[in-house]
Amino acid sequence: MKINLTSSLFMAIMMVGVMITLSSNSMLMMWVGLELSMISFIPMMTMEENSGSESSMKYFIIQSISSCMLILGMLCILMNFMSEYIMILSLCIKIGLAPFHGWVLSMVDGLSYFLLFILLSIMKISPIFIISFYNFNFSLFIIISLMIGSFSGLNQNSIRKLISYSSIYNLGFMFSTLHLNSVWSMYLFIYSIILMMIVMLLMNFNLNYLNQFLLNNFNFKEKMVLWTCLLSLGGMPPMLGFLNKIIIFENLMLNNNYLLLMMMILTSLLVMFYYIRISLISMMTFTLMMKWNFFLKKNYSYLMLLINLMMFPLFVLVKTVS
Repeated sequence: MKINLTSSLFMAIMMVGVMITLSSNSMLMMWVGLELSMISFIPMMTMEENSGSESSMKYFIIQSISSCMLILGMLCILMNFMSEYIMILSLCIKIGLAPFHGWVLSMVDGLSYFLLFILLSIMKISPIFIISFYNFNFSLFIIISLMIGSFSGLNQNSIRKLISYSSIYNLGFMFSTLHLNSVWSMYLFIYSIILMMIVMLLMNFNLNYLNQFLLNNFNFKEKMVLWTCLLSLGGMPPMLGFLNKIIIFENLMLNNNYLLLMMMILTSLLVMFYYIRISLISMMTFTLMMKWNFFLKKNYSYLMLLINLMMFPLFVLVKTVS
C-alpha cells in the first residue's frame, strides 16, 4: 500500500477510533470507536493491488457479524440474559482468537506487510480493552490458542500465515493476564515493536515465502538482524521478546496457575523451533556469500540489534536497582 494523503487520513481516523474506545465510559461509545476503526481500515485494504478487494470483503463480513452480536449483547443487558457471553464471543471473533481464527488466515495473503502489522497489533487494542472489563475464565480459549498457534505454524510456507499463527499464539499469553491492564498492554506494546521491526525487514527484502530464504545474496549482518528479530518474536533469551514471557510466567506463578504455565512453556519450544528453522535455512544451510563478509548497508539495522539485545538486560537492571 502506498503512503499518501488518503491513507494518512484513514490512519488518523483509525487512531481516533482507538482513542474513543480507550477513553469512553459507556459501552455504546466503545462500540462507536470499534466501528470507526473498522470503517477506516477497510478502504486501506481496498488500495491493495492483489486480492485487496477479496480480503476487504472477508474482513467486512466477519466484523459486521461480530458487531451485530455485540449490539445484541448490549440489548441482552436490559433483559439480563447471557449478555456477558454474547459480548465476549463477539469480541473474540473480532480479534481472531482461537477457535475463531479462520478468517484471519484466509485474508492475510491478500494484505501487504504494513496492513498485516495494523491488523495484528493496532486493531486488537480496542477489543482486548473491552474484554478486560469482564471477569471471565478464558483458560479454554488460552489453551486452544497456544495449541493452534504452535502446532499449525510448523508446516507453513507462507511468512504472512506464520506471523498470523504467531499472533494467535501471543493472544493466548495476553488473555492469561487480562485482569492486569498494565501487563497485557505492555505485552502488546513490546510485541508490536518487535513485529514492526520484522515487517520492515521483510518489506525491505521482499520476502513472502520460506523458500525465498534458500538462495539469496542478502547482506550477512542484515540477515543477522532478521534472525535476531525472529528469535525475539519467539521469545529467545536474552532478546526483548523474552521480557514478555518472563512477565507472564511470573504472574502465573504468583496466581498458582501451574497447569497453564506448563502449557505455555511446552508450546514455546514449538514456536522457537519454526523460528530457528527459518534462521537455520537463511544463515547456515544455503547462501551465496561468504560467511566472513560483514559489510553493512542499512544503518537502521544497528538500532534493531540494540533494541532486541539490550532492552531485556536494561529492564532487569532497572527492576533490580529499584
